[in-house]
Amino acid sequence: MVALALAAALAGGRGGDVARAAAADAGAPTAKVSGARAAVHSDTLTLVLVGDVGLNRSGTAVDARGVLEGPQPTPWSELSVKIAKLINGELNFMNLETVVTDRNDLAAADKGQAVPFGFRSHPSGVRFLTDLGFNLVSAANNHAYDFGVAGARETVRNLAALAAEGRLHFSGIGLNREEASRPVELSLPAGHVAFSAIGIVTNNINAHRATADKPGTMAYRIDEDWREVRRRLAATQADYRILSIHYGEEKDVRADGRQLTEYRDAADHDGVDLIVGHHAHVVRGVEIRHGVPIFYGLGNFMLRGARDMGAEPAFAGCRDYGLLARVHLRRMSPGGRLALRAIEIVPIRDMHRQPAPFADPEQARHRVEVVNVLSARLEDATSPMSNTTPGNALFATRADGSGLYCVAGAASDPDAVGELCRGWTAPPLPPAIEQAEIMHACTRPLPASAKGKGGKAAKARAGAKAKTAHAHTKAR
Repeated sequence: MVALALAAALAGGRGGDVARAAAADAGAPTAKVSGARAAVHSDTLTLVLVGDVGLNRSGTAVDARGVLEGPQPTPWSELSVKIAKLINGELNFMNLETVVTDRNDLAAADKGQAVPFGFRSHPSGVRFLTDLGFNLVSAANNHAYDFGVAGARETVRNLAALAAEGRLHFSGIGLNREEASRPVELSLPAGHVAFSAIGIVTNNINAHRATADKPGTMAYRIDEDWREVRRRLAATQADYRILSIHYGEEKDVRADGRQLTEYRDAADHDGVDLIVGHHAHVVRGVEIRHGVPIFYGLGNFMLRGARDMGAEPAFAGCRDYGLLARVHLRRMSPGGRLALRAIEIVPIRDMHRQPAPFADPEQARHRVEVVNVLSARLEDATSPMSNTTPGNALFATRADGSGLYCVAGAASDPDAVGELCRGWTAPPLPPAIEQAEIMHACTRPLPASAKGKGGKAAKARAGAKAKTAHAHTKAR
């Protein structure tokens, strides 16, 4: 088996040095971060990443006591009993795909859809998520405007209140365009971290975008918004930059050409050190580009009331799980930048109700193998690839079914990562015929019953969504 030789890529020299020299937003406020645990070493940082999180069904009222699903609310604590121990980084990221409000009188926004989805979660539920350890939040997604201007204001107000308590830090939404595009900057023992978030706006509706005097988000599919978020993140004087992007055709495990081009461009030219993708509700491949991890899609994590993807035969084995990733970083020299050392991945089931790792290690191992094949075939889903293809993030499976990727030389690190990576080698990909079987399962056409978000509200979306799924536009 051939180990991936990525040590040279960690030496730096990417576009971040140029971006920092041209910093236009110097002096942006820096916050101390509250984390699930304290840093073990001042030169190391561990991040836990998950995908889509929401605490209520579409159209359901909110309640401070928990999720309303019957005569009595389901307590928040029941949502996390099987995954609480996994949320153990200094930074723990989630995409919060919901309006955050305690109001049940908000009117739904016009989203140009025949059957629109409207998600809202009670602030006490988000507080529970921070108790669990989540402290880095993207609020930039196509559900941020489910309840219009009033809902966006509610989300900003409630997230800002939690931020003021030191519970979380959020990006991607604001009371105006400046706030919505502003990176949040964090002072950590390991260094200065900057985080930005951007996502799609449903049908590119201009009224849902933040303006100089109106709340909202920045729209990934509108060029000027995408450029502005990138510019401001690149301009930070950060040791490590994280970019969250909410985008991708739903239920499709393949990254499209624009996603590959633009995510890589941000890594190559903006000094972005980590790109976290989500929205498609399924897991996509992982790329390591010059030491920059790019997660093209983490899938669902805790999306209460969404479709039970494990019960759909069409999703079996490939589109029936989410992914939790744990990214280990280390400063390799005094004054140097934080660099990737290892990544652990844990396939997650039952994301619609009570997320949990797979009880059967063999079931988890299969999904790690699927991630490896998707990662190897980012460029061309029809051509078998080898485990020596540049950029592959190949994860060796462990006894519990989780996956592990290590940078060359990480086994010598004088900390827990060194122990974690001792003896690690990159696994081989399965033979070409097995890769083809995996890709056939991952790309088979879905029946109409499997195309909605889930539950009784899972009906076909209006055709307008498909027309804007891949196209960038100028502001209307």
